[in-house]
Amino acid sequence: MSETSAIKYSKLINKFTDAVQRVPQHMIASYLSITPETLSRIRSPMVSRK
Repeated sequence: MSETSAIKYSKLINKFTDAVQRVPQHMIASYLSITPETLSRIRSPMVSRK
């Protein structure tokens, strides 16, 4: 079973916290095989919780 984009992003930020903050969002989206817009939608609720 494949993981959702949100789960993939969550695993990425847990494993590479510092790198995720330094790498441009469009590159992270490309790495996860999603669009930058989708990444933005995934990040939105996560950022507002902090």
